[in-house]
Amino acid sequence: MKDSRALYLVNGALGAGKTTLLQYLLQQEQYSGARVIENEFAAESVDSALVARHADEVATIAGSCICCSSSDELISLLRAFSSSTAPVIIESTGVANSLKLIEQLIVADMIKHYELKQSFYVLDALECDVERVPEAMLREAQAADIVLLSKIDRLPSEAARDLQALLRDCGLTNVVPMHFGKFDMTKLRSPSRALERAMLYGEDAQRADISTYSVIDVAAADITPNLLEDVWRKLQCAYGLRRLKGDIHNKIQSWHIEATPHQFRSNETDDQQNKIVIIGERAHEITHDIFFAEMQQ
Repeated sequence: MKDSRALYLVNGALGAGKTTLLQYLLQQEQYSGARVIENEFAAESVDSALVARHADEVATIAGSCICCSSSDELISLLRAFSSSTAPVIIESTGVANSLKLIEQLIVADMIKHYELKQSFYVLDALECDVERVPEAMLREAQAADIVLLSKIDRLPSEAARDLQALLRDCGLTNVVPMHFGKFDMTKLRSPSRALERAMLYGEDAQRADISTYSVIDVAAADITPNLLEDVWRKLQCAYGLRRLKGDIHNKIQSWHIEATPHQFRSNETDDQQNKIVIIGERAHEITHDIFFAEMQQ
């Protein structure tokens, strides 16, 4: 991706080993000079000093989650960091929804400035049952490119084997043991598939089909759900579209819209972003002019 900066996502539950992983990554050549954005629920970060020893710059978003209420602050930081060619690593709180976070990056057009290289998820082996992985952890593990299994050396050998077998049964094909932040970096897969999973989020996130997207600003349009549904039906057939999501406003009301080939849903909302994201095989071909020409027919 021309003129793009490398972007990495790190997620994992509190205490799983995210900061230890960050310290290891920042010592590797490909992450040299990286800027780190840490997200903490606490009022301030307790790990920033550890990370700052190796990072070029550390910014902390504290007090709320970047995949929802702090997304504007995250986007502002990413815009500021885009003036440099240095890679950027985002460390989530551990309760963040990675697919929702990536969707925020798409809506804000950050994918034009950054190339998502890798999505890491640190899974604490001591927090997992050999018969069941907690749903929230499994969801995040399935969204990642690589699952780093921390503290597995502290399990009895039979329990460790059973846990790894369970993760394979859950469809996790790239699970790698991590020891004090270190892991076999030859297991990293390229390119990242996290962006494609996010594009299909809410429909079938595990089907990482080759999909493209287009972000359409509809702020200048007098648009209603009925009109948008008509446009969606026409474009969906013509361009092989799989999903539409966003918010529209017609100066009186605002609606949140979600659509698939099988259904179209609208709900009133207070949000007035006036942007929609269109996802599908040829979604990238749908320009602002094409969309509005179809709407006026």
